[in-house]
Amino acid sequence: MQAPAPMGYPYGGPVPMPYMPAVIVKPETVSGIRTYQITLVLDIIFATFAMIIGLSAVLIVTSDTAGAFSLAALLGASVCGLVIVFVLNFIVSLMSVLKMHHGADEYGPEHAKNATRGVVFKWLGTGLSTIATVLVVYLLIIGTFALVGGGGVPATTFVPLLVTIFWTAGVTCKGQMYRHMVRALQPPELRFRADIASILIPGLGIVGIGVVGFVTLRLIALLQTQGPFTSTEIAQLTQDLIGGTFLPPGFAIVGYVLFLTVYLRTSDRLSQGLHQVHATMPAWPAYPMPMMAPPPPPAAPAEFPPSSPSPSVSMSSPAPAPTGIECPQCHQPVAPEAVFCMNCGARVKM
Repeated sequence: MQAPAPMGYPYGGPVPMPYMPAVIVKPETVSGIRTYQITLVLDIIFATFAMIIGLSAVLIVTSDTAGAFSLAALLGASVCGLVIVFVLNFIVSLMSVLKMHHGADEYGPEHAKNATRGVVFKWLGTGLSTIATVLVVYLLIIGTFALVGGGGVPATTFVPLLVTIFWTAGVTCKGQMYRHMVRALQPPELRFRADIASILIPGLGIVGIGVVGFVTLRLIALLQTQGPFTSTEIAQLTQDLIGGTFLPPGFAIVGYVLFLTVYLRTSDRLSQGLHQVHATMPAWPAYPMPMMAPPPPPAAPAEFPPSSPSPSVSMSSPAPAPTGIECPQCHQPVAPEAVFCMNCGARVKM
């Protein structure tokens, strides 16, 4: 439901109002969007370190074997830290998606449809990113040794390219998740910004796939040559391959920053709508408090009352005029300023 913007709302336009009974307590959707803001901050931290690792591995060239392996060890330690951030991000994101799923019906059928799509993209992105993370750990443990030792082109040579593809698909699904979760709730002027963010994430990920694919071709050409090659060259290319796999989640920082601005504005918009609903809700006339109970009636007189009035008089006495309006569902009286029926929760004002 859309309502006019409340006084003091800086962006103008209507604001979403939740359905009953979500207005009695804070809706799960509002809480989920605020938790998603924390998830986006963790995504930005993860993407920052991933971009540093990826660009350092691809751009820094070492001249000796010791320097190459030292940089590879440093990158490996940084990757272990990123795995920890990945686990924390997964936990917070799981809390967010559960809240959004539980409150999918709080803001109407359009939001419920988009939130369901967001949940699907969430699990797709989680699965693809988890596969990429497992393959990265595999590369860090045995990938370098498999590339350096043995002849020919080992199968491990193609694992970094596979990781990059999986990670690009994972961050693409995550971008679609962020886009759909607030599709029906965000300010209309921010819809284009969310669309741009969801396009930039896979677009920049394709750049990372191109970089890793180019390095993979160089490594294959080097391994297939008949002449001798040094371990420094192998170590440098291995460093480029392992570091290049972090370019798609690193470049995704651009989209995450845009989505964070969208979620901040959307959270403020939902809070304004919720406050407006709370301000229009009257007291609870259907459930009076004990201290507000009416006083007991006075005792009846001992003598019998005079003769009863004639039927014509009793029929002509008008009934008390009802106050307020009537609920279209349960037909109970509702205060004129109420938006929802306090008896059944139905909306009485559209």
